Amino acid sequence: MFKKLRYYLRDYFAFNKTEIKGFMFLIFLIVVFIFSIFIFDFLPDNPKTSKTIDPKRVEEMMAKIEVKESAKKEAYQDRFNNQYEKSDKEYAENRIIKLAPFDPNVASQEQFETLGLPKWLAKRVVNYRSKGGEFRKKEDLQRIYDFPTDLYSKLEPYIILPDKAGKSFPVNTKPEFSVEPKPVTSLSNKESFKPTTFDLNRADTNDLKKIKGIGSKLSARIIKYRDMLGGFYSENQVKEVYGLDSTVVDEVLKYGIIKNPPLRKIKINEVTAEEFKHYYIRPYIAKSVIAYRQQHGNFSSRKDFENIKLLDAKTLDKIFPYFEF
Repeated sequence: MFKKLRYYLRDYFAFNKTEIKGFMFLIFLIVVFIFSIFIFDFLPDNPKTSKTIDPKRVEEMMAKIEVKESAKKEAYQDRFNNQYEKSDKEYAENRIIKLAPFDPNVASQEQFETLGLPKWLAKRVVNYRSKGGEFRKKEDLQRIYDFPTDLYSKLEPYIILPDKAGKSFPVNTKPEFSVEPKPVTSLSNKESFKPTTFDLNRADTNDLKKIKGIGSKLSARIIKYRDMLGGFYSENQVKEVYGLDSTVVDEVLKYGIIKNPPLRKIKINEVTAEEFKHYYIRPYIAKSVIAYRQQHGNFSSRKDFENIKLLDAKTLDKIFPYFEF
């Protein structure tokens, strides 16, 4: 049989002796591999892997882990509380507290500490202001994270704000530090600085800074976000700007209008995957949109985009006004 096979390989494929031996050895390996698959099915299972998991032992191990974790948490909490109480005790012993009227929008960190605020809390209030935060009413001071309620109750009668100056001073008390009154000339300048109706897509930082609650940082942030989107087409987009609370947004929309917005359009049937970039679109979704166009042809209406599975309806609503066919 093997001789006939050798002759057949030599005559048909023109193999020499070495090639014939190599070919026959290769066939032998293939046959062994095929039979080994069936042989492994009849071998007994490994006793180590066939052991069943004891649920009781698993529960015991989980219980031990939970006990250790809870012990660690309690130890950490006790340690934190001890350090916190120790720092507060040292602060109370070494600090002389003097309650006096103050404006939380202008008071310094040292002044807050004099009023009884711990150093970390006074620093937190100042940091909040530096990021554009503003106190418009007394209760806003409680928005500071971890601000003690009992401390606020003590300070509440001494809080003064620009629009309520003179009403919050306690009787028979003299302020340790006070806000210097602005000259009369600044009032006339302020009157000329009143906001007027403007187009949100054409406004600059000077227009925005006329609005109550908008400073240099927030005005620049609004302009940057508008440029990043390619223009505002809806008033709701102003609410997406980071750092604007509802009160400030209402003030912006009170004077800012959107009419015939000059949006920066994306030529959706010409743009490449590398060029298709927008704040509302993630890169992998942009690639899927371009891939769909390449497979099915150019887009002609909104309905074509609804067939793209990765592009959900919410994202499509936001990005579609920036498309141009």
